[in-house]
Amino acid sequence: MDPITAIGLIASLAQIIDATTKVLRYLNDVKNAPKARAQVAQEASLLLALLTSLRYRLEDANAKDPWVQGVLTLGMASGPLDQFREALEALAAKLQGSGTAKSVGKALIWHFEKKDVDELLRRMERLKSFIGLALQGDILSDTQV
Repeated sequence: MDPITAIGLIASLAQIIDATTKVLRYLNDVKNAPKARAQVAQEASLLLALLTSLRYRLEDANAKDPWVQGVLTLGMASGPLDQFREALEALAAKLQGSGTAKSVGKALIWHFEKKDVDELLRRMERLKSFIGLALQGDILSDTQV
């Protein structure tokens, strides 16, 4: 991967980290939500930590490292990062749309169907697996001197 592509992937990760943080803020403001809200917030928090770790490891890595070459697949068009970013943006828009009354002192309302939450959790789990494998590859390459 050339340095320009690495910078693009890091920028993409930064956008996803920002979107995840925004969604977590909204999720924490939802009142009287089912346990699904907590589950989504917990998974998003775990994913945020992995995304942040991946971002900083990429910033410190040499763009020619085989590990970095493998991570490129995460950032492909319509790849795992794009799919997750789209899911986060849709979730944030739905949460933000329900919060228009928040400015006048009303709480956000949870209005998601179980199938929507299950799909989001599946996407999060899949991305966590991909990132976990990528980070393991980096750790393995560090130990092989």
